[in-house]
Amino acid sequence: MKHFFALLITFFLTTQTFAAAYLTRSFSYGGVTRQYLLYVPAAYDGSTAYPFVMALHGLGDNMNNFKGINMNAVADTAHFILAIPQALVDPVFTQSTAWNSGAGQFGVSLNANVDDVGFLNALIDTVSANYNVDQTRVYSTGFSMGGFMSNRLACELNNRIAAIASVSGTIGSVITCQPARAIPVAHFHGTADATINYTGNPFGNDPEALVSYWMNHDHCDTTPVSIDTFPNIANDGKVVVHYKYTGGSYITRVEFFKVIGGAHEWLGPVGNDINYAVEIWRFFRDFQWTAQTNGILDKTGSSDAVNIYPNPSSDYLNVVLNNFNAKQAELMLYDITGEKVYSIFTENTTGNISIPLSNMSAGVYVLKFAAPGLSLNKKIVVQR
Repeated sequence: MKHFFALLITFFLTTQTFAAAYLTRSFSYGGVTRQYLLYVPAAYDGSTAYPFVMALHGLGDNMNNFKGINMNAVADTAHFILAIPQALVDPVFTQSTAWNSGAGQFGVSLNANVDDVGFLNALIDTVSANYNVDQTRVYSTGFSMGGFMSNRLACELNNRIAAIASVSGTIGSVITCQPARAIPVAHFHGTADATINYTGNPFGNDPEALVSYWMNHDHCDTTPVSIDTFPNIANDGKVVVHYKYTGGSYITRVEFFKVIGGAHEWLGPVGNDINYAVEIWRFFRDFQWTAQTNGILDKTGSSDAVNIYPNPSSDYLNVVLNNFNAKQAELMLYDITGEKVYSIFTENTTGNISIPLSNMSAGVYVLKFAAPGLSLNKKIVVQR
């Protein structure tokens, strides 16, 4: 059994030089002292709530080595607080650090008795108690087993996590993923990954199956809205193809970065066509989680450009554009479970759009309005 899990221990992290800005912190959870590194950008003064990103290392790795992903450089300019927590050592199979991520074989996973979901939830609380954290903008990313763990958080802690991004780690075969809501997901995987195989992954689902799972769960359009290839500048034998699936419930989307020729590695800023840390933040920054609308709010646009009335309503819902010409606009109505119950696509819209409600059951809905330069959600109440 030890042989099976030893296959996961592979690290190809780019070594970087870091400023002495990381703080080593710890707290007791479950009767055990748990450690983490904390990086707070110099611009933070407490007056503005900052997003919070957790970055989870792989099997056998540690928080100090995982600083090499260079996420702190992104935090400096993007203004978010970064934590790199430390997994506990699994005493039975590997004697290596391991997350209880659900990655495993034959129904067996590492550190199965460790409550890492609870620990990471407590980490959010601990950092929030000492810093001004925007509770609607908490994110998790991770490499290899840390990617598996981030997917587990998307399954089991999605009442707090606004979005996740996994690198070379999918959903573990030992857990059942039953998310309570739609959640944005980005995934990065190399086709030549010999540890978490692109095809025939023995520890969980394959990368394309992972993408399909989240795409279907979020009710995204099955055809990608775009397929882009990164400029192939680096002479590294790799080509990065980026797939974007949109139209999900509460403006969620799924993105897939397929690295043709890529191995089991985190690609950084030196000598690569892509910097994972930058692309992950570009994905995260679009989303925030709000319980008030039971879903995701896109951060772009302004509701001042649109008036929606009457609300509550029973017959029609009027959407009025205020000095805003939507050359292309899409309106979608979701019920409280996240199911899309109505949609309309218009072109050259400059006024009043009416949505019939006569066939809708009484209850709370969310209206999504999406147009170039403007995106918003609005809670709608239908009365009978």
